[in-house]
Amino acid sequence: MPVSEKLKIVQVGLGGWGWSWTDIVKTSPDWTLAAVVDIDAGRLKQAAAHHGLADSQLHTTLASAVAATRPDACLVVVPPEVHAPVTIEAARLGLHCLVEKPIAGTVADAKAMVAAAAEAGIRLMVNQNYRFRRAPRTVKKLIADGVVGEVGSVSIQFQKAAHFGGGFREKMAHPLVVDMAIHHFDQLRGSIGFEPVEVTARSWNPKWSWFDGDAAATATFRSASGAVAVYSGSWVSQGWQTTWDGDWRIQGTEGELHWADNAVSLLPKSVFTSVFVPGAREREGRLDFDLLPLEVEDRLASLSAFHRAVASGEEAETSGADNLRTLATVLAVRLSVERGETVTLEEVLSSDPAAI
Repeated sequence: MPVSEKLKIVQVGLGGWGWSWTDIVKTSPDWTLAAVVDIDAGRLKQAAAHHGLADSQLHTTLASAVAATRPDACLVVVPPEVHAPVTIEAARLGLHCLVEKPIAGTVADAKAMVAAAAEAGIRLMVNQNYRFRRAPRTVKKLIADGVVGEVGSVSIQFQKAAHFGGGFREKMAHPLVVDMAIHHFDQLRGSIGFEPVEVTARSWNPKWSWFDGDAAATATFRSASGAVAVYSGSWVSQGWQTTWDGDWRIQGTEGELHWADNAVSLLPKSVFTSVFVPGAREREGRLDFDLLPLEVEDRLASLSAFHRAVASGEEAETSGADNLRTLATVLAVRLSVERGETVTLEEVLSSDPAAI
């Protein structure tokens, strides 16, 4: 299949986040929106009016959408607890699948999705769109180029006063960890190359919080090499506000990378390093880097990466199989909070704790 060929995709789910996906798919240079699927016929009519869709594109079942439009792929934007049945049905219908994060609510469901994709010979990718931004791509390249040497310590600060006007997030038991920090934990894996093997975590809900569940958390991760990453996050910050990506300091044997406010800089261990880092501008011993150029970012870039995986037949960077460990990281943090003890990822992957 030519990599440049535009492919057809059907979107399943038109809830709040799904609603925003529709316009993004319509603007994608890689995909044609063939159909949308939702069990709510009223919502389908609203979508048709809002997004300019034809009646022939509206369906209440995936099977009818596939029969009518013969798409190449499926975008799954339904609640996490039904990701598995929708994705497994799509795989059996021969559709490649891009699934919104988290891949599923349980490890068992996620493993079933990965197995169904392998059996059907289709590509299964998870939308971890935070990876596909210029700053994290720049950080990923600099670490791969060895500018900080071997990574030994990572500090991540995330601070937001996140008001959602009510809704499901403000009712969740662990809103920050499950709905937001999953992005940061996936960045730790995908952009920094830090694979957690165990975590000790704590969460709490400040007195001024407008969330029912814990809106603040800390987590200390250890990798197999002995490197440590410390995460501190809040969705109810009374002061400091980071970007949604957070504020990162990555320290290694050769210096420190600082990634914050959509900018990346290096504090090298040796002053002589500044002479040998191409593309960097020195300022008082600090090296500032231009961000890598990207044709598209965020969810549009996820769609492009998905298209490349489908067209090439190769696994995506955020494949379902890879994303099992991102899901396990989130579940391990939640378990550590609930138990008050260190939890290993292998325990989570083998024992399948309760749904997130």
